[in-house]
Amino acid sequence: MQKEYVTWRNKRYRLYKDYHPHIVVSSKKELHGFWGGKRECTSERLLINPYSGCSVGCFFCYARSFPGWFQIFREQNIITVAEDFDAVVALQLDSLDVASCGYLSPVTDPFQPLNDKFHLSEKIVAKFIERNIPIEFITKSKVPNVVLEMMQSNVHNFGQVSILSLRDKFNKLVVPCGAHVKILLKNIYKMSKKGIFSVLRIDPIFPYLTDKKDELKSLIKKGRDSGVRHIVTSIVDIPVLIKGEFLSFVKKHFGIDIFEKYVSLYHERIGNYMHADIDYRLEIFNFLRQEADKAGLSFALCMEYKKVNDGNVEGLNRYFMSSVNCEGINIPLYKRKGDKFYPLYDCTGNCLNCREAFCGIDDLAMGHPDSKKDWKLRDYKRWSTMIK
Repeated sequence: MQKEYVTWRNKRYRLYKDYHPHIVVSSKKELHGFWGGKRECTSERLLINPYSGCSVGCFFCYARSFPGWFQIFREQNIITVAEDFDAVVALQLDSLDVASCGYLSPVTDPFQPLNDKFHLSEKIVAKFIERNIPIEFITKSKVPNVVLEMMQSNVHNFGQVSILSLRDKFNKLVVPCGAHVKILLKNIYKMSKKGIFSVLRIDPIFPYLTDKKDELKSLIKKGRDSGVRHIVTSIVDIPVLIKGEFLSFVKKHFGIDIFEKYVSLYHERIGNYMHADIDYRLEIFNFLRQEADKAGLSFALCMEYKKVNDGNVEGLNRYFMSSVNCEGINIPLYKRKGDKFYPLYDCTGNCLNCREAFCGIDDLAMGHPDSKKDWKLRDYKRWSTMIK
């Protein structure tokens, strides 16, 4: 069979077409924390992205607006795989004496179909487990059993499962290669049975399509009955860079009436995203918080803001979150002792609102207005030197 190649930014790469069109590159990209900007993520995390692009296929994927390798995904539907990234991650973890929970992965689905070929996500989970560093995942896919077996070893490991709707027909349209609802609920059930903290992400909600109150109530009940302990939600935002593509999809698949409603509803720009009307969002969030309370579940929002009079923005979690941390679970910072890491139990992990660094790292007390909030691998190395 003749080999195929693709040229990207003056370099030639072999193109593979099994599972999903992809290229494989040698990558030395580093673990890092959340971007500082308009941060609502309360806990510090080590962010891990083994794949640039996603074969789950969400039409609304905000990663399509990202620079770098994500642009070959947007323009040519080609995913970039970071070759042997698990080994790169292991070396970086071994250079540290302090670590926060790993986050697999904040941009693309770690268990997307292409992962069935490379298994990078399972290998990365293993690297964290071997060192007793906690790790979490977010997915719209079936979670491999081997991942859940490994994650039983630490009470701070947890998983988040995103279910957009109980209607598989809708999900198949907007997330064509995501798992069926029955499988997603089974993910949650399996986690619950293994004692792994589980989060249901009703994230995002699509105005006029998945925002019916009876449907949302049913979804919360299904999640609770499957073992969920926390709810995270948001209303879909439209990245400005792909606004035309987004609205064209809405018009094509849901009709001119829904299209015109979206054009009218999405009039508020915050940063690089168009947000739904604030009154609409507040009504939905009030309803969902009440339903979560009734179900005995904690609740939080993800990256939801409103503009305030001074021209700035404020996060809405201050009005709606019922948990200490936005992901519903309190995970302390971990420090090395020998070959493994162990938690600081006097730390709740709420770095964003912390004013007294019990961990001993003043940088992570981010409750001060002038505090820096985006951390790199070099910062973790610096902290490792400090705590010695």
